[in-house]
Amino acid sequence: MKSRDLIEKKIGPFHIIVKDQIEGEVDLEASFNSVIQTLPDHFLSLVDIVYIGQFSFLEEKQVNALFVDGSLFITKVQDDNDDLIDDIVHETAHAVEDRFQQFIYEDGKIEQQFLLKRSKLKRILTHQGYDVAHIDFLNVDYDKNLDLYLYKEIGYDILEQLTVDIFTNPYGATSLREYFASGFEEFYLGNTTFLKQLCPYIYSKQRGNINENYF
Repeated sequence: MKSRDLIEKKIGPFHIIVKDQIEGEVDLEASFNSVIQTLPDHFLSLVDIVYIGQFSFLEEKQVNALFVDGSLFITKVQDDNDDLIDDIVHETAHAVEDRFQQFIYEDGKIEQQFLLKRSKLKRILTHQGYDVAHIDFLNVDYDKNLDLYLYKEIGYDILEQLTVDIFTNPYGATSLREYFASGFEEFYLGNTTFLKQLCPYIYSKQRGNINENYF
């Protein structure tokens, strides 16, 4: 399939445009139907359109997917159905965070817990001999220097071992938004008991009924 030969599909509430041929063993229908069965309808409605293909801005940011203004952009490079499902659910979490930001963060508990975990991570890395003096662990927003340091200098494989009892996955340490999105993903695709033990405030927000009637 050439880049200009778009495939347009409607699967449940999802309007999908496949710009470039997907690389990997992926069943598009099965993957999106799995997401539809997993997430509440009012979360799915937050995604207006899904684009799948090769996008330079994803490559520049070194990410697999992005949610931008109601649109979900996903790389064409997918290992399998689970890989695609992870991307959809994780980025839908950002759509949920945008829509229900007040409910999620208004009591400050998730942010406070995130900063405590970041402080613990700093102590662990220092103890392991890593030079983290130039990293601001108190900045809850995305910080490219921190992101590159965790990804390039330490590596997610090592980071996962060091943070197994702190974050649900290494990427959750990147920012407050990714901390929430990683917890959201764990709630719907992973182990809710594990999430409750590790990130109780994210768990309680999910159990506390983030819904379309909140506002």
